[in-house]
Amino acid sequence: METKRKRKKRANPMANLSQHLAGPVVKDSRVLQAEMALRRNLRSGSWEKFVPGIRTLATSFGVSPATMVKAVERVRQDGWISNEGIRRRFTIHRDVILKSKGKEQVLRTLLLLAPKSGRTEPARGTSQLLLHLWEILTPHGWSIRFHLDDYASGKRRQKQWDDLVHLEKPQAVVAILGTPAMAAWARDTKIPMFFCGGALAEFSVPMAGVSSSLMLEEALDRLIALGHYKITLPLCERAPSFAANLKGMISRKLIMANHDFISDLNTPSDDSSGLDIFRKCLDRAFAVTPPTAIICLDWREYIAALCYVQEKGLQVPRDISLVCLSHDHAVDWFSPIPSHFMHPLDKLASTLGNWLEDMSTYNDYTLSASLRGTWVEGQTVAPPRV
Repeated sequence: METKRKRKKRANPMANLSQHLAGPVVKDSRVLQAEMALRRNLRSGSWEKFVPGIRTLATSFGVSPATMVKAVERVRQDGWISNEGIRRRFTIHRDVILKSKGKEQVLRTLLLLAPKSGRTEPARGTSQLLLHLWEILTPHGWSIRFHLDDYASGKRRQKQWDDLVHLEKPQAVVAILGTPAMAAWARDTKIPMFFCGGALAEFSVPMAGVSSSLMLEEALDRLIALGHYKITLPLCERAPSFAANLKGMISRKLIMANHDFISDLNTPSDDSSGLDIFRKCLDRAFAVTPPTAIICLDWREYIAALCYVQEKGLQVPRDISLVCLSHDHAVDWFSPIPSHFMHPLDKLASTLGNWLEDMSTYNDYTLSASLRGTWVEGQTVAPPRV
């Protein structure tokens, strides 16, 4: 008896991602590209009477036969081709094509840049943002290209950015945690640019982001209401304007609550980044007086802080409270579950989508949208021990 052949397991689309592309390619994006390629060939007269077979088209356009079938069906519904007749081949209707409007327009390209840096962790948040963007933009003819670039230091990388634009030929560029140097470059090259968070300095670029300041304000209100004032927020390799804003927030909140602001305790800072640097900031805070609460900007810092206090024999939240101003998909695997903030990436993607559809308006009238994260109670915050 013949042994039944096992079906080959379908490969995970995430497994073969290059540095230029993050997230799976949404199926409709492939269908749209194949459809536009087919329309361009039909309008240019590549074939005289009949469209080549599905498999031939799929090979030519670099898509699967299933994707090609969907693309052909879209063109057939507009009357450009039909498959009634001999051998059910797709017959070309030149008269319909000539009367129709140019649906075969070229896909618009969006270049998405994320910082390649030791102190940031763009991969998780950026991949989720990419998925939201694909859902919003691909039906409108956008193709997204993703690159990691080492711009977090704030230096201007003129040649690298020029080379990327030359390679991808985008209609717009989006930067995750953009920098003033990038804003200056966008102004000089006259390329439409949008910041998903970051710092602008004196430059003008449309920007939307989840506000660290708003989340910090809420976290401080909750901690101070419980009786905390020995609160530490380490600031490692943060832009000066960003760090100054957060320092000002903590200073105001503590003074309003009749407590002193002590820089080395409340906001120990360093221009560099890395685990050792972060731990040294915590060392400086503990040297002043052991804090009763630590606020971390991202998950790497949260994990480092958790390990640090555990090494000191402190229990969370009995001895010290921990808060993270970010979200992680594996948050439920922590014990205790961290008190943190969820970021509204769907709203951020919608804001970006609106800008892309009306770039000229937003370039003339600067867009600045600060989105608020949602507090998740968790299990790592409690009143300080007396």
